[in-house]
Amino acid sequence: MTEFEIFALSSMNSSSTGAYQIAMAFSIWVAFRAASVTGQQYADNIIAKTAATVFGLATLFYFNMTYAFWSFNQAALSYRLAELKASGGEISSMASSFVTQTGATTTPPAFS
Repeated sequence: MTEFEIFALSSMNSSSTGAYQIAMAFSIWVAFRAASVTGQQYADNIIAKTAATVFGLATLFYFNMTYAFWSFNQAALSYRLAELKASGGEISSMASSFVTQTGATTTPPAFS
């Protein structure tokens, strides 16, 4: 892969992660709205409260995962650039400084 292809792949990854983040932000609004309605209209219904809570916690978990994907995509970008440089490929000074700033090595990043 060339540097351009690596940056194009990173751009596609960032675009899809951003779109997912927008959807998750809407889901958080829905979760808060569901919790509000449940608290006002179904205050004595434990099943409705439990369902609203589970939906809210699941939404929060997936919103957190969105940030984990973004962090992993950045680490993968720097890894790919470091791998390109180690294999003798040409990379720009901007890409080289990005690799230096992130501390990337030729070891693949782990998702966490």
